[in-house]
Amino acid sequence: MPTNKAPFGFHLEYEYLEKMRFIAKEETRSLSNLLEHLCKRHIIKYEKEHGEIIFDEDE
Repeated sequence: MPTNKAPFGFHLEYEYLEKMRFIAKEETRSLSNLLEHLCKRHIIKYEKEHGEIIFDEDE
């Protein structure tokens, strides 16, 4: 199944990772889905406070 989602890796303290796994399980989500959900919420909050983030998709 094709997707428009870009793979992305990052470093995270082990304790935070385990807590995120716990939360994901409690919310019946995958860890990846939970992290994407939290990113979206943070972007929405940021844009409400600072205005819409505009970027050139061709760059």
